[in-house]
Amino acid sequence: MARGTGVRPVREVILLLVLALAVVASGCHMPGVFFAWLAAPRHPKKTIEAEYELESERLVIVVYAGTDTLFKYPTAPLEVSYDLVNEVCLHLSPRVKTVVGPVDVVRWQESNLEWPNMTLDDIAKAFQADTVLYVELEQYSMIEERSSNLLRGRVNGRVQVAKVDAERNPTFEATVSTVFPEDRQVGVLQDSERKLRAITTRMFARDVVRKFHGYEVEVQGGAK
Repeated sequence: MARGTGVRPVREVILLLVLALAVVASGCHMPGVFFAWLAAPRHPKKTIEAEYELESERLVIVVYAGTDTLFKYPTAPLEVSYDLVNEVCLHLSPRVKTVVGPVDVVRWQESNLEWPNMTLDDIAKAFQADTVLYVELEQYSMIEERSSNLLRGRVNGRVQVAKVDAERNPTFEATVSTVFPEDRQVGVLQDSERKLRAITTRMFARDVVRKFHGYEVEVQGGAK
């Protein structure tokens, strides 16, 4: 059967119908979700290869934010760090054995105010790590551009990886830009900015770690 035709294999259709009936029997009011998914067209997928094979016995993730970002979002570096650790543990294990805890990193930053002047190699050694993943938040905003009452998450970051005693550091460098939602702004509602920050930060962390592992994306418009 050709991919991208929008036709579900018979075995898959039967399985979905069984799942939908099980949901109805359990008293849940979600059968529409299954049938909507059943009716949705299928798109072929392609694999995006990793840009860099990140491996580490002990990884330290260090997030830097400028004073403007810290004034508006003082906990942004810690939140980004937690999401990065989660993504690393989810997608890079066992290539990355251990990760230094985000709270330990933030405490070290607060007690070593001159740390931004250190080399990435020296930062890794300070944590007895062999690798450092350094993320500089160049933009971190939840307010839509040229608007005072609409929201859209935007996080831009410069990403660097350095290995202790490598011949040349950084061993990898890239920029990552995340926008959420991509297609529209959102209005200001109670707790909406807090929820938007949580989603945008998590998506940014996903986009960063995707540099280090392969993943699949749907090809819109059917098979080429």
